[in-house]
Amino acid sequence: MEILHARALIVISLSFFSLSSSEYPTSGRSPLPLFAFSWWDDKGTFQAGDTATIKVKVLENADKIDKRTFYPILTVNGKEGNSSYVSTVLSNFQGDPNEWKISFTPIRVGLFNVLINEDHYKVSDSSLHFQVEPGNMYPSVCVASWKGVKHEYEAGSKATIMVLLKDAFGNHISKTTQVSYLPDFKLFVLHENGSVASVPDISNMGWNVFDYVVIEFVVTKAGTFSLSLEGGNQTLNGSPLPLTVNPGTIDVSNCVAKWNIEPHAWQLASKMEVFIYQLDQYGNLVSGLYRFDSEVVERDTNLSIPIADLHFEEVDAGIQLFSFSNFEPGNFILTIYDSKHNKSISNMPYVYSVFIGYCDGVKSVVNGSGLNDSVAGVKAEFSVYLNDIYQYPSPVEADTLQVQILRESDSYSVSPIIYPIINKNGSTIASGVRYDGIGYVENAPSPSIELSNNSNGKGSFVTASDFQVDYIPEKSGFYDINVYCGNIVLNEGHSFRKEVKSGEVNVSLSSVVRFSSKVPKLSTNEIVVQLVDSYLNPVLSQQSRLKLENASTNISGFSTLNITDNMDGSYNCSYVAKYVGTYEICASFDGKRFWSCPFSINVYSGEYFPKANNDIISIWEDQSIAFDVLANDYFAGDNASIVEFSKSGHGSLIQNGRIFRYTPYKGYYGNDSFWYTISDINGNLASASVYISVLNVPPQFVSVPNQLQATEDLISPRFGGFTGFEITYSNPMENISVNLSAQSGNTIEVSAVNKNGVNSLGVPIFVDPINDPPFIMAPSFIVLRSNEDETLIFDQEKDKFDFFIGDPDLITFPGGQAHFFVTFSMEVSDGWLVTNLPVHLSNTTELKQRVNYQWQPLQTYVTISKHFMVKAHGIRFQGLVNDCNSVMQQLFYHGGEHGAVLTLTLNDLGNYGCYPDCADGMSMPLYTEATVNLMRKQPMSSFLAHSVVVYFKLENPARQKINALQQVKPLANLTHRCAYLYPLDIERK
Repeated sequence: MEILHARALIVISLSFFSLSSSEYPTSGRSPLPLFAFSWWDDKGTFQAGDTATIKVKVLENADKIDKRTFYPILTVNGKEGNSSYVSTVLSNFQGDPNEWKISFTPIRVGLFNVLINEDHYKVSDSSLHFQVEPGNMYPSVCVASWKGVKHEYEAGSKATIMVLLKDAFGNHISKTTQVSYLPDFKLFVLHENGSVASVPDISNMGWNVFDYVVIEFVVTKAGTFSLSLEGGNQTLNGSPLPLTVNPGTIDVSNCVAKWNIEPHAWQLASKMEVFIYQLDQYGNLVSGLYRFDSEVVERDTNLSIPIADLHFEEVDAGIQLFSFSNFEPGNFILTIYDSKHNKSISNMPYVYSVFIGYCDGVKSVVNGSGLNDSVAGVKAEFSVYLNDIYQYPSPVEADTLQVQILRESDSYSVSPIIYPIINKNGSTIASGVRYDGIGYVENAPSPSIELSNNSNGKGSFVTASDFQVDYIPEKSGFYDINVYCGNIVLNEGHSFRKEVKSGEVNVSLSSVVRFSSKVPKLSTNEIVVQLVDSYLNPVLSQQSRLKLENASTNISGFSTLNITDNMDGSYNCSYVAKYVGTYEICASFDGKRFWSCPFSINVYSGEYFPKANNDIISIWEDQSIAFDVLANDYFAGDNASIVEFSKSGHGSLIQNGRIFRYTPYKGYYGNDSFWYTISDINGNLASASVYISVLNVPPQFVSVPNQLQATEDLISPRFGGFTGFEITYSNPMENISVNLSAQSGNTIEVSAVNKNGVNSLGVPIFVDPINDPPFIMAPSFIVLRSNEDETLIFDQEKDKFDFFIGDPDLITFPGGQAHFFVTFSMEVSDGWLVTNLPVHLSNTTELKQRVNYQWQPLQTYVTISKHFMVKAHGIRFQGLVNDCNSVMQQLFYHGGEHGAVLTLTLNDLGNYGCYPDCADGMSMPLYTEATVNLMRKQPMSSFLAHSVVVYFKLENPARQKINALQQVKPLANLTHRCAYLYPLDIERK
């Protein structure tokens, strides 16, 4: 499969516009080409899904263009290339430069600005824009919802659905939008299992002021359902909708009386039980116990019979049980009605009779081979012996016995024939007397009776206690047989269950039902054969008697592989043909050929048939993609067409020739698929599937500050004002990573990462600097060379300690190190300091002499190689940090044999940062001081330090002399302590 894409992005303009460089290169270089862009045919307004084309015209220097490096980049509303605004960006820069063009497919509605950049030829155009209107309605993208979120109604009331019309890309269609396709809508009320409960008629449909299509219909069937709304054979988004319909008020004339069985003869002393279904005008059950009136009238006298034990009871929602006992024999009429409204229920009056009998459902006997499994079309029979509770024969009128034979799968009914057995010398069946049992097939004959005088000659009905039942089942399956004596169910109230099996295969009715007339050679192919008996029942497990054979005399190489029983009467017969040609094939059963034999099969080489291969594509959830499904398929003649394809489950799918365009539904991510079928020039078919992965775009930033402000070394902000970074992500169940870093510079880098990519941005931050104090790195003592009067204080070759100054603000100082000045002073308690200063420090250098111990400006100096020598008790100057460190590296001490104390002072002049608090916007200079003991002799050893005893004499006269024994503790601290003990205690000793 080929996904349509382009290496160049798109540009849009309403008029020609020069895009060349604003100035020509300097002499010696070729002038750059000059470009202009416009809409093809001056069309800058499109429908979503149309192809937009930009005309690219080279005005000058077309021969200077290298097509291999000419790749203009299109940015639409800030997004480069294929995005949520445009798709399928293609460019054509072949042939005549006046015919160059860029095409794309707009997919979002609105007015869009375009920026075209091409760095190599200095192209930059931001003058282009285009307008997009919605495309044709795509039903499965349209959103259906209940008006007012109401989905519970009373039967007979009007329900209202609102539909937000959208095109294939999710753009909203309003009533003012000019579209060429608006399909008819259809409603389906579905049960929980998905079956159709009803198909409501749409009573009204139109637009409302909010640009929704409003659909009104009347709900009639009560229950808990779902409502499916379809348009153009597509189910709308959001459908099916939940729907609850409550029954209306009871309609007496619509109520129905039902019996478990509906006999018209009731045995004396038995209880009549009638179930009354309380229904509204639409046939829905109405719960509650509605008070009906009833009346039983004797037909012969037309007198009402009082009922002593009349009982009403609600046995289920909307169903009540009406019962009373039959204490008098005779013929009666039952009427159930509502006297207040003068209405009776629908199937009243009910005519019945009460006979004197003692038939017992347990003691009566039903047996015979007709209750066992049998074969379709074969006569079956069984006998019925009516007995009372004491097992004595209980004769009844012949039409009182009823037999019901129903198939389980579809309630197909078999109409039996019932013969009463008349005892003449003990064993004779009256062949002239016949009764048909009850049946429930539409074309079954109604119950009939052939009258004959009884043995006493009194009356016209035959009475008997023994009966024979004959029937012929023609359909295979499982049957339930129920035998009734009036309202008494025999066999303890249970039915007899039996299976009717299919008969022998009828070759004249069986046939080959499916085969392919064109097949590839050396491949497994199938022929489907359907076996039925004389009553068209499917015949199973007969694969061993089936056979495929080659009836051709001029070609061989045909072989049968295996025959599979599909357990529904059909059989898959597989075969292989080795050679190209036409085969005459026959299917036979026990050697008898079916009427459709022989049939011809043409065998071709494999290259004759097309082959469709599955495609796998991926797409971002907010974009659209076009792809050629035939790009990786094979078909003869290089020509094939798509004859059929399915709808995708989670996105819109538009076909244009061999190109499909898929756009996922808004908010959907995950997997989707559809299948398609192609046909080549010979009419051969092949099918394949397209598997689509809809990827989550990396988390998107929806709320980002333009700039942040903070204070150095403090948590910011201190008092609100910053709400943070807000991101959106469509998959709330997936873990994502959000990273914030500010390693250097003046930008905070924020990135949000999911498994498919990363989205990052930089937020500029302005940090108010805090003026940090400068620092001096120097040891507490330095041992000088004792044999020299003028000694270098810090010898880089000998000394391994740190001896320099610095300032933490120097790194981030906006002016750089060249403009960061400090004041640095060096002073000794005894002796002189000698150093060599660069000449640019002469204006700020001050000296302190032993005469007055006051800082005085430098008066005279001698410059040698841009440096001058100074010697003083103290030296102070203003310079750069590097100047200070350079002076420290070449500082000499000239003094006595006991050394001195060197005092170093560093002042940062307050030239960067605020202090003490940036809230006041003020600052002040900060300084630091360090003292270094300059010694001519090495301090005492650690061993000696352990033995030193120091005596302290307290100056407080109120306290006595205290001797304190202090022993120097850890070895690591000896050097530091000895540095102070040496000049103090040892000298006194």
